Parts: sequence; structure tokens; C-alpha cells
Amino acid sequence: MKVSEYATEVINTRPYKYQTRQTYFSDLKRLGIWDLDVSEVNSAMIRDIVEKVTTQSTRKRLFITARSIFKDLGICQDLPNLEAEGKVYDIPTQEQLEWLIERSKYRLQLLLCMFGGLRLGEACAVTPDKLSGDYLDVNQAYSQDGLHLGSPKTYGKILLPHWLAAEVKCMEPHQYWEMGRPTKLVSHSTYKLSRGAKFKEMTGGKTVNPHMLRHWYATDMIRRGVNPEVVRRQMRHKNVSVTLKIYTQVRSEEIEASLPNRLRNQTEIAASQKTNVIEFKKKALR
Repeated sequence: MKVSEYATEVINTRPYKYQTRQTYFSDLKRLGIWDLDVSEVNSAMIRDIVEKVTTQSTRKRLFITARSIFKDLGICQDLPNLEAEGKVYDIPTQEQLEWLIERSKYRLQLLLCMFGGLRLGEACAVTPDKLSGDYLDVNQAYSQDGLHLGSPKTYGKILLPHWLAAEVKCMEPHQYWEMGRPTKLVSHSTYKLSRGAKFKEMTGGKTVNPHMLRHWYATDMIRRGVNPEVVRRQMRHKNVSVTLKIYTQVRSEEIEASLPNRLRNQTEIAASQKTNVIEFKKKALR
């Protein structure tokens, strides 16, 4: 049996989420084993293929796909479970991001990513009925292709800034995301907008994507001294270590600023050392 036949049967009969199924199909084709016979697949082959992938997160995902798809056959179960590695974004300033968002036709979705920490598919699924006061119930998400409205990656209620909750409450039906409309339209549009001459001049050539705004959201809270447990809840992570390790970024300037300072400058230290030498000689002559 070919991998394509076996994988299709497995993926369609297991209770995977829609986006997970799409990812598994895509990963198997990326691995180049889609048209092979299942008997040809083994861990060594998968390792050799994945070693050529440069991105840690992609390598991790491809190993997960292989282990999951072939677990009933006992194949690929010894593939490593790589540690997640957060992507470090060169994030523009808040002022620059807001300038960009205000010029986007997907303004509300981007504001929800930046000031609510939502993933893009979750932001597209937001409607006024999901609000209770200023609390938003994150319980749905659109798939990237826009063909499926299902469960989000993580559920939870988050508190929106009052002004943003007010905008969501005032949404008209024509502003709701439509089934069949790919969410990647937002990503493409945002990237294109950030490549404009004005924004390039402002930022020195930095580009923006919606998920970068989620990173900005977490990083901004940590920098303002917000309790990490509060950040975790707002980000809807199961473990605070994910929040701190993956979604908060450290700039080189912050590392430099974290270094302890000497209480005295070098001139004072030199003078002190000279005084100590003189005192030592006086004592020696006594």
C-alpha cells in the first residue's frame, strides 16, 4: 500500500482537527514519501530528509507527523521529540505597528492580534456575541484556507482593552469573516503593506505578519512587569514556560542593560589601588 492511501485512511478516521489533517497531508508530501510504498518508510530515511530542513520548528513538526501517522505500524517511533524553539522577530515599535494597522483593510483582525494576543484564525472568528462585558470567549478559529470554522488551538476567555471590546461590539454583519475566505489574505496583505516605501523608511526594512503581533503582545506585558501567570492566561497557554520561552523576546540592548554595574568607576578604582599600595609600603617600613 502506498503512503498516500494509508495516510489518507488514517488521517480521515482519527479525530484530528481540520487544520491538523491539512498539515499532515502537506508534511507527508514535503517529506517526499507520498508516492512511496509504506514498506519503504523508516526512521533513517525520515531523519536524512529532515536534517536538510533549516528551521527547528519545521523539523519538530515533521518528526511529529511521521510518528503520528505511522504509530499503528510501529514505524518512526524512535524519531526525536525536538524541543520547541521560538522564532525571534525583528519587531517594529508600537507606534510603527499601529501606523501600519490603521492603514490595513483588515484593521480589526490585526488589532485583535496585537492587543488581544489572538492567533489570526481566532481573530477572524471574532463576533460580538462572543463578548461578555470586555471578556472575549475564544472558542472558534478559521482554518488558513477559510473552508473550516472549528475549534481554536487553545480555548479560553481573555480580557480585551475596553476600547477594543467596544469596537467588537459595534461590528456589523458585513464585517464578519466569511466562510471560504482564506485567512492568509490578511497575512499577504499585511506583509505587502509593510513592504511599502513609507514603512520601509520608518523601520529600516522590517516586515510584519499577524503572528508577530501576538509575540509583541506577550513581550509587551512582560516588559511592563505584568505577572507571568496573568500573561499565561491571556495567551491561553497550558504552561507558563511556553509563554516565557517562546512568546517573549529579549533584545540585545536589554541583555546589555541587565549587566551589573561597578559601584566605582575605573578612575576611582585606580586611585584606591594606588592608596592601598602606599599603605602597604608604610606598614612594611614600620
